Amino acid sequence: MSPSDTATIKHSELLNRLVINIDTTEEVGRVAQLLVDTAVHQVEGLVCKAGFLGRERQAFGWVQVESIGPDSVVVKPGTEFASRRLDDAIAMTTQEVWSDTGERVGHLVDYCIELNTGAITLYLFAGEGLRGLTEGIYALSPRGVVSAGRKRIMVQDARIEDAELFSEGLSQRAAGAASFLQKDYSQTQQDFESVVDKSQALAEQLQQQTRRFADQTRQQLGQVWGQFQERASQGRDQLQDRSASKDDDGKTIEVDSFEVWPDEDEEKTP
Repeated sequence: MSPSDTATIKHSELLNRLVINIDTTEEVGRVAQLLVDTAVHQVEGLVCKAGFLGRERQAFGWVQVESIGPDSVVVKPGTEFASRRLDDAIAMTTQEVWSDTGERVGHLVDYCIELNTGAITLYLFAGEGLRGLTEGIYALSPRGVVSAGRKRIMVQDARIEDAELFSEGLSQRAAGAASFLQKDYSQTQQDFESVVDKSQALAEQLQQQTRRFADQTRQQLGQVWGQFQERASQGRDQLQDRSASKDDDGKTIEVDSFEVWPDEDEEKTP
């Protein structure tokens, strides 16, 4: 494997990943399990499953792993490796986790592997049953492991007490969600109050503008009405002056000011 591959990957992320022969580019199968030397906390190899229902099994030493990518594990089958080391290695899957004081504290759920060397950097464990769901997953350094077998892993009690939270459980997530909702509610309330204040200010400005517009409209209507009345009065005076004319005998002809004068066409009619 390339020396630059110094990242880590979880055991669960490798399971069922495609395995490809680097020489033939053919599919060898898929990763079924990893084999660990618990004395030195080292992944010694992997078991690949193939065929009908995965009944065909083939083991590869970690030294035969050329690279591990996001989609596959590339192996070189012809490389020599010590099969005895694989025979002594075991699969680390769901072993019970016990303290060296005789207390059962949970079970193994996963572990982290350094890609370049295959060394286990962290064991991940959780409490039993509902406790494991609510309290989350904790990380344990290999230095705290006293011994490990196919059924159990024994850990120093002090290391268990100091184990750091690796991923949150339901209780932490619920608390985090409640805190987020509380902050979000407070911020939303502040935003709502700000919108209300701005809306009230806008409504007051609108009312003031409406009142000013109404006042201006009334004033303009009053001026127009006054001008109309003045012009109407002038028109009546002019009409009365025209209607109070004299005939040839010097008699005054009284004409109703609202009489309609005949059109010029009507005057020409014999």
